[in-house]
Amino acid sequence: MERFRLRVRQEARRGQIWELHLFPNMPGRLPREADAKVMGSSASPETIQWLRELSDPFLQEAEDPGPIAACDFRPGTPARWLRHADGMRLALAFTSARYLTRPAQRAMFRSGLLELPSEVVLYWFTLCFYGYRQQAGRAALRTLLTYEQPDEGPAVRTVRGRKNGKGAVGPTLFDIDASEVAAAGPAEGKNRSRAKKRTTSSR
Repeated sequence: MERFRLRVRQEARRGQIWELHLFPNMPGRLPREADAKVMGSSASPETIQWLRELSDPFLQEAEDPGPIAACDFRPGTPARWLRHADGMRLALAFTSARYLTRPAQRAMFRSGLLELPSEVVLYWFTLCFYGYRQQAGRAALRTLLTYEQPDEGPAVRTVRGRKNGKGAVGPTLFDIDASEVAAAGPAEGKNRSRAKKRTTSSR
């Protein structure tokens, strides 16, 4: 089984950098640095703070060299080997961190990620890091965990038979007052009768 290792290092120009490595299963020998695959890294202070808060329960359960609080996990401290399920969750967080720009998004993603069952985490990890649909899988995961239900606005009145749903412009038959209809009725009838008389006399 693969193993995940989280470490923090310091560079003169970039400052503090958080990295998550995956080491493939190599029976018969210990993992080497050349075997490591970078699953994600970040040098953004804002992103690092989010990753620190998210990884705290994972670091509290670290296997080797032992548990550590996230607030104490800084450059100079030994890297931590994480449990397999925790490493997969953290890998999904690393790959989505750059796209989560709002605090509300980060909070929703973190909450949703921690609530996913282990078998579901394995599914998303496989989809996001293996195969030819990795980008689509990562986008789908972000949408799943950060989807916000839209607020229901006021009901929009539409006219039947119109595909665009736009209402009629100007007054319609239903906007005319009943008294106006009654007043217009007799006058219209007289005009029609006069028109008939003129037609008869002209013949």
